[in-house]
Amino acid sequence: YIHRPRFIGISEFGPGALIYHEGARYLVRGVQLQQAATPGQEGLLTTSSRRCVACGHLHEDAVGVDVCESCGAPLGSADTNLLRLFTVRTQRRERISSDEEERRRSGFQIETSYQFHHHGNRPGKLVATATSASGSALATLLYGDAATVRRANLGLTRRKDERIRGFWLDTTSGEWLSEKKAAELTSDEEDARAADEVKLKQRVIPYVEDRRNILVLRLTEKVSKETALSLLFALERGIEATFQLEDSELTGELLPDPDERGRMLFIESAEGGAGVLRRLVDEDDALRRAASKALEIAHFDPETGDDTDTGADGDEDRCVLGCYDCLLSYTNQPYHKLINRHLIVDLLLDLAGATVARDGAPAAPVATGTPTGPAGEFVAWLAQAAYRPPDPAGGRIAGAAPDLVYRDARAAVFVDVPGEPYGEGRDIEAEESLLDAGWTPIRVTAGDWQAVVDRYPSVFGQHRGGAS
Repeated sequence: YIHRPRFIGISEFGPGALIYHEGARYLVRGVQLQQAATPGQEGLLTTSSRRCVACGHLHEDAVGVDVCESCGAPLGSADTNLLRLFTVRTQRRERISSDEEERRRSGFQIETSYQFHHHGNRPGKLVATATSASGSALATLLYGDAATVRRANLGLTRRKDERIRGFWLDTTSGEWLSEKKAAELTSDEEDARAADEVKLKQRVIPYVEDRRNILVLRLTEKVSKETALSLLFALERGIEATFQLEDSELTGELLPDPDERGRMLFIESAEGGAGVLRRLVDEDDALRRAASKALEIAHFDPETGDDTDTGADGDEDRCVLGCYDCLLSYTNQPYHKLINRHLIVDLLLDLAGATVARDGAPAAPVATGTPTGPAGEFVAWLAQAAYRPPDPAGGRIAGAAPDLVYRDARAAVFVDVPGEPYGEGRDIEAEESLLDAGWTPIRVTAGDWQAVVDRYPSVFGQHRGGAS
């Protein structure tokens, strides 16, 4: 048995794929068929669904569902022969011809779709807008936690007719069939089974799905495919570097967009989610920091956009359009010829100066100067005792409005007055939203300041001086 993440296995273990394991060659020959859910039901256990051709959103194939719930575009016909994969079977092969290997090396056409879900009273989709310093909208962001992500294998990339989707499958043995073998299965046995309405073969589209945290980012201006791809990989690298993620913890790909506005999907691959994508819509400066880091990774000055990788003519180590130190990687090899870091300098500079605000969220006051009232008294006490000063609050975080913020420690501090009830954004629900977003809510009340800061040394630092 070989275990692989399902989103990788859908292509690596696709029909007829070659697997090299411990010095041996194996050919994927079939799948383990699932039993029908209804007693007495014959045939394969397949499902049907609709994917919006305009944005990639997934819909159940139900009566009355004719318009995409995400973008409002009309939905096309449904795929009625979707087969969910769990386990595949292989056969060891001693010899494989060069033509056979080359045909399979071309890879599969993988189609990704997504679906947001509501979680009780909590909305399953958060909408935010990235606005430039001049006030113009740069991009829209849609975030969903525990959204359904489905990847379907439509067929070989170099198949003769791209309109034909899926693969032939023997419904009794679970063996994948070539077009030639499938044509031969018009035997007397199949004719005999026709009377019982049992198919001996069926064309199916294999797929896998999982629940993941996702972010859909779409620009407000039209861009070329080369620009969209370059920006996708630059932002992916920038987010990973800014929030200290491994390469395998975040993946990105382009989604359909008839208006050519660079609709891109980011998926958190970490089990349970890393909580990073939500920060891009909850924190007004998260996208700004990621874009600034992406500029630096792509060999540009984050402030001016000047190219920092300027070597002498003929320098073999100089990065021209992209290199493995910036935007190129093993996973985006099919797009290396399209990546051009120079196409995205202006876009990244705009995003590096942008502010993200949740749509429908109340405007947040910008913190300036020293806090007043109980929060100001607590800050003065921290300074006198030589504890770490807070960062300016600068806006709402995960729907809450804390008095003080420690961004590096991801801590939100509420300074309460004894005997007074919690105000707006300060109730228990606000604490839960902060916890869901990966923040630590800290409540302090006059009279127990020392006990609170002693409880959180990673936030306030160690005691070094004489306040009491």
